Amino acid sequence: MDLRALKTFEAIMRLGSFQKAAEELQYAPSTITLQIQRLEADLGVSLFVRDGKRMIASEAGRWLYREASALQKTIGSIRQTVSDIGAGDGGAIRFAAIEPIASEKVAAIVADFCKLRPQVQLTMEVSGSKSIAERVRSGELDFGICATPPENLMLEFEPLIEEKLGVMLRADHPLANQTCIEANDLAGLTILLKEQSCIYRELSERILSQTGQNPFLGIEVGSFSVIRQMVKAGLGIGIIPMYNGLGLESTLVIRPFVDINPVVVIGMVYKDNNILGRASLLLMNALRKVKKHNDSH
Repeated sequence: MDLRALKTFEAIMRLGSFQKAAEELQYAPSTITLQIQRLEADLGVSLFVRDGKRMIASEAGRWLYREASALQKTIGSIRQTVSDIGAGDGGAIRFAAIEPIASEKVAAIVADFCKLRPQVQLTMEVSGSKSIAERVRSGELDFGICATPPENLMLEFEPLIEEKLGVMLRADHPLANQTCIEANDLAGLTILLKEQSCIYRELSERILSQTGQNPFLGIEVGSFSVIRQMVKAGLGIGIIPMYNGLGLESTLVIRPFVDINPVVVIGMVYKDNNILGRASLLLMNALRKVKKHNDSH
C-alpha cells in the first residue's frame, strides 16, 4: 500500500475536497486523482462515490479514514524517533564500567549526558573487567570501561587512565604516619582484597608475594566501598586504586607504595564503532574527558 496515497486520502477526508488536499500537499489536481485511483485499485473497493458534483466517502472510505489518521500519527512518531536516534537524542545505550572509576569518574559524566538527552534509554552496569570484555565481544554491551582485554577477543581498546594501587588505612594506624608504604610493611597485617576475578586482586597478590604472605589469608570483599567501611571500622587495611574521593574522610588515609609501582591501565573497550549508535558514540566521546582530565594532572 502506497503511504503517499494514504496521506493524500487522509488530507482529502480531513479538508473535505480534492482541491484543498492538492493545495496543502502541493500536488497537481491530476496527481491527487491518480493517487486515489491507484489506491482504490490496490484495495479493490471504491473509496468515494459521486453525489451530483460532490464526491463523498463510501462506507469503506469512512472506515479507512479512521485507520489512516491513526497510521499517519504512527508514521509521524516513527519518523521522529528515527530522526532522534540518528541525531543521538534517542535510542538505547547499554555499557558497563569497573569500580572505582565507575563511581569516581564516570558517574558524573553519565549524569550530565542523561540530562542533555533525556530520551536516551541508558543502562549502566558495574562489573569486572573480564565479564565486561566478554559481553562487549558477544554484543550484550555496546562498550565498556575496564582493564586491557585479552587479545583473543579482538576488541578495540582506547586507554583513558592509569590507576595506581595504594594502601587504605585508618588515620590512627601505625603506618598512617608514613608518607609511603613498602611491600614488606604489610607483613602480618589483615588485608582486605577484591574477589579473584578482579584485575586489582591480581596486582594485590603480586604485592603480597613480596612480603612472603599467602595472599589467600586475606579477607575477600567484592566492593571497594565495603572495603572502605571495614577499614574505617578497624578491620585491617585495604589495597585499592588511589582516588582522592575514596579517602575523603578524616578517619581514613591512602598511602602510595614506594618500592613498587603497581599500575592498571583502564580504558574504553568496544567491538566496532561503525556499528554503534549515535548516542553511544556521543557518550563515549564525553567519557574521553576522563583521559583529558588525567593528562592535565
